[in-house]
Amino acid sequence: MNLRDFLKKIKELPTISAVANEINDRDKNDALTAKALGTIITRDPALTATVLKLANSAYYGMAREITSIERAVTILGFDTIKNLALTISVFHVFKNQDGQLFDLQGLWYHSLGVGLAAKHLSLHSPMLACDKTLPEQAFICGILHDIGKIAFAQNLPVEMTEILKQTRSGTAAQHEIEKNILGFNHQKAGQAMANAWNFPEEYQTVIRLHHAPTAAASDNPRIAALVMAVYLGNKIAKALHLGESTDPHMAQVTPEDLKNMGINKHSLPEIVQQIKSEYAQCLEAWSYDL
Repeated sequence: MNLRDFLKKIKELPTISAVANEINDRDKNDALTAKALGTIITRDPALTATVLKLANSAYYGMAREITSIERAVTILGFDTIKNLALTISVFHVFKNQDGQLFDLQGLWYHSLGVGLAAKHLSLHSPMLACDKTLPEQAFICGILHDIGKIAFAQNLPVEMTEILKQTRSGTAAQHEIEKNILGFNHQKAGQAMANAWNFPEEYQTVIRLHHAPTAAASDNPRIAALVMAVYLGNKIAKALHLGESTDPHMAQVTPEDLKNMGINKHSLPEIVQQIKSEYAQCLEAWSYDL
């Protein structure tokens, strides 16, 4: 089987809300303003309520209650609210699945951990400090990085069962076993999902290359930085046992990894402590019962 056959075979890819699709579509076409964002979100009462609940959570630490999406955009910023709406939509993909083959809640918390780690790595990298939008983008790329696994579980349950069995009992990484059994991996499937959901091409590239950061070196520096942040964030999230990845194999953070992010090794303990501290707050806000 190849990716094209997989995409033809499946009934449908897991979907995000029409609101999130529209946000991505208009953002890609540079037609998304703060006013338009507020209008789109408020069309969905459930999404509006969840955005406001999270905006008022201890995670964001607002002194006064935020009672409208327009106010939320003003106080927390356009990018924060846009990514909050998108993350909520992706979050429901992790919840609304039948016949789970693995711990979707654990995978959600792992993805949340990867997103936070990628965000903090971006904040501490002098190479990335000049781009103020990168930390938020690194966060959502971390959330998205493993979504292809959900497509496999939903559409290829027999193959996915064997992939998980071999991953847990052997030494090979899950994405390598996927390639052996299917002919492609969850990175490629995840990229197809992100494309169907209208996420930016650079996010799609991060999903496709999050296990192969050297392959992004020839891309523009921005994309390479996002790929590296998610790749390293994945290692750190696993080492800290943030959530439950479907692949239990660990990989060490190397001096080369830190060099590629422009991070001094002496800064790593501080970064790790910040990730752990924020993760605890994030878990409280992003309860699986949300």
